[in-house]
Amino acid sequence: MARIGFNFRTSKHLLIRSSSLSSSSQSHQFLRQMSMATQSAVSTLNDSGLLRSQGLIGGKWVQAYDGKTIQVNNPATGEVITNVPCMGRKETTDAISSASEAFKTWSKLTANERSKCLRKWYDLLIAHKEDLGKLITLEQGKPLKEAIGEVTYGANFFEFYAEEAKRIYGDIIPATLTNRRLFVLKQPVGVVGAITPWNFPLSMITRKVGPALACGCTVAIKPSELTPLTAAELSIQAGIPPGAVNVVMGNASEIGDTLLESS
Repeated sequence: MARIGFNFRTSKHLLIRSSSLSSSSQSHQFLRQMSMATQSAVSTLNDSGLLRSQGLIGGKWVQAYDGKTIQVNNPATGEVITNVPCMGRKETTDAISSASEAFKTWSKLTANERSKCLRKWYDLLIAHKEDLGKLITLEQGKPLKEAIGEVTYGANFFEFYAEEAKRIYGDIIPATLTNRRLFVLKQPVGVVGAITPWNFPLSMITRKVGPALACGCTVAIKPSELTPLTAAELSIQAGIPPGAVNVVMGNASEIGDTLLESS
């Protein structure tokens, strides 16, 4: 009777290799699909004008003065979404100067006028929440549903502070003398530096910028160099005056030090 041999070790080895090849093939196919989805999303965002790869100083989109750039990568695939300017001390100084100049006019607007600008920015965020959610997913990596949820969450800060802008009340204090009247008048303090993290790239900006603008202050924003793409495009469409909102990105230590030294 013939004997049928079976080498379990070899068969198991072949099975593992076959499985690995299948898994690798699926992985490559998945990455190709992800890459195509990334390219499609970037194209859509470019067409909508929501994808900005420059800094914002004095109401103008600008590159780094020395021309240096850094890559913004899709954390899911590692591919480059776009290049953004690697800004530093000089650009940050100009952003602060621009905000200081804009403060002269923004701080003198009525509370109702500032409220309308913030409300308009809120409306624009909600109108574009699907596309902004895609942008957050591209640069930060969170699921699309959570990213869209962040846009709504972040927009709510503008809605809240648009109303609070009209309620920055002072105080009347009882005086000890009959011919004296004591009162407290709240006034904006100047330029606000806002340094925000990578994990909530939109909502941590609105959380800082909303109350600052509502009070009559202007801002210089430093988003994370990992997630700088959702910062401030819609501020211009909302009617925020040039220089009231500035965005610098790139060399974190230089930008951060310059903001702190100016305080």
